[in-house]
Amino acid sequence: MEQHEVGALLVVANERLVGIATDRDLVVRGLAKRLDPDAPISEVMSDNVTTVQGSEDVTEALKILRGVRFRRLPVLEGETVTGIITVDDLLVTLVVELAAVAAPIAASVVERPD
Repeated sequence: MEQHEVGALLVVANERLVGIATDRDLVVRGLAKRLDPDAPISEVMSDNVTTVQGSEDVTEALKILRGVRFRRLPVLEGETVTGIITVDDLLVTLVVELAAVAAPIAASVVERPD
């Protein structure tokens, strides 16, 4: 995780998502409980993973993340993992969209008649 600068790993077995292990999971379920560093990832991962289909609109991901206490949402196409979307990703998208909507209004407020 450090090498790739990521805070979570999706755990896949037989090409199916079976869990997610976050940096927080490693600390709370591993380090704090003095788990052996060679213990299987299943000892620290969350195995009841909420996902979103890649074909869904971004608002569906927002709805899901609004109702849970985690920040990462695996993206699937059927049963195949295709990615992960984070609260940070959604925040950036929303800011860009808001800026696009606000630009014409801002331009009219800034413009001053001669």
